[in-house]
Amino acid sequence: MIWRNGTFRLLFGAQVISLLGSGVTTVGLALYAYRLTGGVAATAVLGNALMLRILAFLIFSQPAGVLADRIDRKRILVAADLLRFGLVALFPFVTSVWQIYAMVFVVNAITAFFTPTFEATLPSVVGNDGYVKALAWSRVATDVEAVGAPALAAILVASSGVRWLFWFDAATYLASAALVVSASFPGVAANPQPFSARAFLSDLTHGTRILFREPSLRQALLMSIAEATAGSCAIVLTVGYARDVLERGETAAALLMATVGVGSTAAALVLGRATGRYEMGTRDPAVLHGRRHRWSRAGLIGGGALLSVSLLPGALQPALVAFAVLWLLNGTGQALIAIPSSTLLAEHAGETERGRAYAAHFAWTHAFWLASYPAIGHAAARWGVPRTLTGAGCACAVVVLVATLVGRGAATNHLHGRDQGAESTPLR
Repeated sequence: MIWRNGTFRLLFGAQVISLLGSGVTTVGLALYAYRLTGGVAATAVLGNALMLRILAFLIFSQPAGVLADRIDRKRILVAADLLRFGLVALFPFVTSVWQIYAMVFVVNAITAFFTPTFEATLPSVVGNDGYVKALAWSRVATDVEAVGAPALAAILVASSGVRWLFWFDAATYLASAALVVSASFPGVAANPQPFSARAFLSDLTHGTRILFREPSLRQALLMSIAEATAGSCAIVLTVGYARDVLERGETAAALLMATVGVGSTAAALVLGRATGRYEMGTRDPAVLHGRRHRWSRAGLIGGGALLSVSLLPGALQPALVAFAVLWLLNGTGQALIAIPSSTLLAEHAGETERGRAYAAHFAWTHAFWLASYPAIGHAAARWGVPRTLTGAGCACAVVVLVATLVGRGAATNHLHGRDQGAESTPLR
């Protein structure tokens, strides 16, 4: 039972708190941009800021992964939280657009060090048996941000003003750092290789080589394209569909976006429980590994199929209730791709290379989102929201078909974490 694991409880608490703060700041950023620029210009500022956010992830996440495999991960997490605390606390004193851009880029460059390091630490903290359930709850934490942060932001703005959104976020980073400091991390052997420029350049691509050497990881990475496509549709097109097609207001749009989070949360909890029962009593590592491959493949392909189904009827302009059901499936499909992907990555990366592996996965998946956001937006501007949804559904179907073929790798090419001779050590 993962909730008996004190370290996981502390890290999960740190994740929930910091994600709520980040979600509140996203709302605050939109309001603050409107205050500085006013009108339509604020939309452009927000769009550019979100692009810089992902760009920072792409630039810094893989160097962060190299460091996560060479130095103490706990120190990285605490340092990242403290630096973000100091920077976000200064946000209310920003007076120009370029300062917004600089602040967003630097804060998210630091986040690029935190997130892959956190993800790489989780398998060692909870162990092989509890990892899938831990991933499920980690997904729930992400959905809490999507659903709860806007409501919390509204309360803070109404009671204290916009600047308190940023100070609340800063406080969450301080709380997160305190929880991480309190946690007892597993002992991980340091990378024995001395640092050199040549080795560092090789390490930057090591995580990507992990992703591409194993057929199941290549399949999962392809399915992340479908996840990014459907997720971008939910984020970019929901408001337009609610207002222009359904002729409803902002409340309907917010509820529709919330259904995506509800679907994701439900799928994560059900998947965590179902896989726990499927794997129960399996002590042979090889048998457990095979079972995880089977349910992960089913989750990936099934999730991709659900994403396609959730988007294809868009051209028919479904009514509010029907569209809410489709968006429920959208969230379900995204979770069914995200959780198996992380599970397979933990299975196929040794402990001493997980920092680089998770950093590479973080970079690649965010690159897909970076491409999907503008592609969906421009398609909707040219062809309309309903047709764009159906087109995105067709794209997801093609991805599922290609990923199904890519996943059929030869057994002789199969690698997993223990093949690299790296074993997790018990909690101190």
